[in-house]
Amino acid sequence: MAYDGLEVDMISLGNADSILVTQWGYPTGACRVLIDGGKSGDADKVLAFLAQHKVSYLDHIICSHPHEDHGGGLVDLIKSKEISFGEIWMHLPWRHIDELKLNVYLGLGSNSAKKIVSIVNKSLETTREIESAAKAKGKIVYEPFQGKKIGFLHVLGPRQEFYEQLLMDFTDLEKLSKMEESMKQYQNRVLLEDIYENSPQMFNASSGLGEAPTEPENNSSTVLWTRHNTDQLLFTADAGVEALMEVKNSYPLIGNLSWMQIPHHGSRRNINEELINFFKPKTAFVSADGTKKHPRRAVVDAFKKVGTAVYSTHYPSSTNKWFHLGAVPLRPDYSNAIPLYDAEGRAALIGGV
Repeated sequence: MAYDGLEVDMISLGNADSILVTQWGYPTGACRVLIDGGKSGDADKVLAFLAQHKVSYLDHIICSHPHEDHGGGLVDLIKSKEISFGEIWMHLPWRHIDELKLNVYLGLGSNSAKKIVSIVNKSLETTREIESAAKAKGKIVYEPFQGKKIGFLHVLGPRQEFYEQLLMDFTDLEKLSKMEESMKQYQNRVLLEDIYENSPQMFNASSGLGEAPTEPENNSSTVLWTRHNTDQLLFTADAGVEALMEVKNSYPLIGNLSWMQIPHHGSRRNINEELINFFKPKTAFVSADGTKKHPRRAVVDAFKKVGTAVYSTHYPSSTNKWFHLGAVPLRPDYSNAIPLYDAEGRAALIGGV
């Protein structure tokens, strides 16, 4: 049988991302793109998944951004002898800003913005390790900026100018301090909401979406889009409201999606109702561990409000999620997934509560 469809596999890694996207119909039979590799300890899980599905070659590997839960697992995966690949895509900050200058400012900001500086330094280390592993395999690292095409995927964000401005934010000590303080205030508010989450008179369940600041590194996430016939799909990684609004304004015709990745494991920081109403996906996947924050009930409810069927890798138990369009190889070992929280409703009906 000649396959001509598209598949999305979201591998269950808790609050970490690794997504395999396969486009059938290429001369080689399929074009496969791996977006992220989970945490540093997740490489074996990702490799096992690929082996299970007889994938030994990836046309492209993309590191959406170098946070540990997205790029950490790519280091060992790239080094592995179990997989070979064509091109690797990742932003390299030292191509856009003097690395010594950046390190000096991060050092100066370590007292007033300890958390942010710690995350950035870890991300720089991960980026160097991925680049080193790629070079050891004789590969050039390409940067995924708006307008680039990676196989059958189109890069919608970030714009190079937007990315470079995000880098400059790390040399603005005042901005770093304000960002750290805003994040602390948001965390305090979240703690209160967790305490009073069953008191609607205290907090509106749908309030607060997208109000908190998103770290610049998350906003630098590579946002990808593809189409299969009339069906549109959007991959968001950890992009925040600012980054996704850039995408919305640059590509006003990509609304009414067939499938979408909910950004940042369902965090309330990264999406708002305006964006949800614009994207309005029929189906949405989220990679999460099922805690209160990931995914946030308010985020899931906001998507369900526009008619989206939301599926999570944690629900009702930890399971890889598969979405497909067109003619693709059958998977007799897979069964229909249950949309998020629907199992609770069914249990209530069965139990006659």
